[in-house]
Amino acid sequence: MVSKRAALFLLALPLVFCVSSANAQGDFKFLGNPSQVSDQFSPKYHIRYNTQGFDQPRPNWSKKVAKMQKKKVPEYAINEILQFPGSPDAIGKWIDEAFEDTQKEFTECGGSLAQRASRVSTRNLSVIIMPTAFYEPYYKVNVAGVYYPDKHEIRVLNIYYTWGGENKGWLRHARDLLKWEMGNFIGAESGIMPEPRPQGWPCNAPPLK
Repeated sequence: MVSKRAALFLLALPLVFCVSSANAQGDFKFLGNPSQVSDQFSPKYHIRYNTQGFDQPRPNWSKKVAKMQKKKVPEYAINEILQFPGSPDAIGKWIDEAFEDTQKEFTECGGSLAQRASRVSTRNLSVIIMPTAFYEPYYKVNVAGVYYPDKHEIRVLNIYYTWGGENKGWLRHARDLLKWEMGNFIGAESGIMPEPRPQGWPCNAPPLK
């Protein structure tokens, strides 16, 4: 039995890739393989993060682009992938923005939830940028992102385009995934259910069980 502190908070559909429908694309690395790099800290909230080298990706672009063109990936998506992340310090800024925007969303609820959310600390939080959709063994799915409450750790893929199957056309970007997973982090730390997220969430979310 997994406790509420050890439970995994995954990205809700359509941000989860089901293993049963995975094809050869499943673990395709649009920005190439990860590399061993030192941890960094976001500029404003000093959140520890590791880019695995994707703050300055150096894949074989000619080979990658040829593959994407063969799979009929649209030009706008190819350009997004080629430009990722935009600048070497972009990921740290995305992390700060995700925390600040999400905390504001919680505090605007008012009441005790706002008070709890305003006290959430990033001291023990860490973020890892993953090379592609990754397998989560507990739920047996390939995911775009996950938050581990027991480790206070967020993992999100860098950038990913689905070129086939029922999810064809989805473009997943770390900037957006960080925002979602930060909701899981602050939700869990504030004592509410981070998922699912009906209209009115987080203000009307039930207590974390």
